[in-house]
Amino acid sequence: MRKLFLFDMDGTLTPARKKMNYKVLSALEKLQKTGWDIGIISGSDYEYIEQQCDLLFDLTPIDVTKIHFLPCNGTKYYKRFKKVWEYDMRSKLGSSFMTRLYKTLLGFQGNIVAMYLDIPLTGNFFQMRGSVLNWCPIGRNAMQSDREKWIELDSKNHIREFFISHFNENFNPDEITIKLGGETSFDIYPKGWNKTFPLDKEPFSKYDKIYFAGDRCLASGNDEELYNLLKKSENNDAFQVTGPEHTIQLIKQVIGET
Repeated sequence: MRKLFLFDMDGTLTPARKKMNYKVLSALEKLQKTGWDIGIISGSDYEYIEQQCDLLFDLTPIDVTKIHFLPCNGTKYYKRFKKVWEYDMRSKLGSSFMTRLYKTLLGFQGNIVAMYLDIPLTGNFFQMRGSVLNWCPIGRNAMQSDREKWIELDSKNHIREFFISHFNENFNPDEITIKLGGETSFDIYPKGWNKTFPLDKEPFSKYDKIYFAGDRCLASGNDEELYNLLKKSENNDAFQVTGPEHTIQLIKQVIGET
């Protein structure tokens, strides 16, 4: 039986925007040795996965050439350090649609700045990843102190939830999707380009069993669709975790170590 265990990155294998530790690495090593293939599926792009998983690329017992790396919700796929596929959002939606999208988001950014005068602003508010557009209202240059301030502000005022609702009033959800991206941003992509995207493509369609672990499996989270699909499908399963330590315990349960 061919078995695949897919993992989200931030909040699952690592703390948000931080690196994988040796305890997670050890758990993944044991998982691989029990016959599971490993995949890492993230909203982030490949270079962020490389940075956060640098331990995997060092001299470790894990065979990194067998790991499936699926950045940008799996709309990009890397195996053995080479890109296998990549899909493009602009080609899918068209230039005029993208122009309207950027104009709308720039208006939203201005609204947030006007509504919350103490919001930290650090620059690099939009990052086009080819198949996913990331919008970060405080900017992707934020320091940890900036992130903490935003998280507190967002938790108290539900800022991102409000703008997701406002976004869906401006755009047809059958064309484009907006989701919470990590703790500070939004991920925006064509309809269907969520983390279920690679499942009907080789080699993923050939697996007999697929498990998934992620931390944002509820509504508006970018793990929601994959979690729901695997949770209700035969032979597969999905798990919501609270962080790397929870993920380690889950792996121990799966391999029968507890």
